[in-house]
Amino acid sequence: MLHPSQVVMGEHGPALIGDGALFMWADNLAPLLAAHPHVQLVLSTSWARHLPFEQVRDFLPVALRRRVVGSTWHRIQTDPAFSHGLPYSYWQDATRYQQVRRWVTLHRLRRWASIDDDADGWADADRPRLIHTRADSGLSDPAALSRLAELLRGQP
Repeated sequence: MLHPSQVVMGEHGPALIGDGALFMWADNLAPLLAAHPHVQLVLSTSWARHLPFEQVRDFLPVALRRRVVGSTWHRIQTDPAFSHGLPYSYWQDATRYQQVRRWVTLHRLRRWASIDDDADGWADADRPRLIHTRADSGLSDPAALSRLAELLRGQP
């Protein structure tokens, strides 16, 4: 959550509705990650349904862009092996948690966290990994940043 969630896909790409700018809170995330060079980012955004993965990634500031290793959406349309038999309609209707959980399972991740304003359907076992933000404040919220810092330090 690097900007308010009110974004529309315009003629020239994503555009924020209202005050502010796209990725206006990225400067809050980059310093936290600086001490953790091993941390990789996976995008889970509806933008990847409409734009090529590389274009979505390249909207990010450079400090974050270089950490991005994938998207929960970008390969399902082009790589049948990635969907593992799940129809495209599954991905259209899957909750954000289901998309994230699928990525985690496919890539056999042991340490991971998710920053999102969508907490629908999260399993109790995975809920501690969710940094649940508000749609209008994202990573401008000190409590969300504090929780992320705890997870980066390996604290449950």
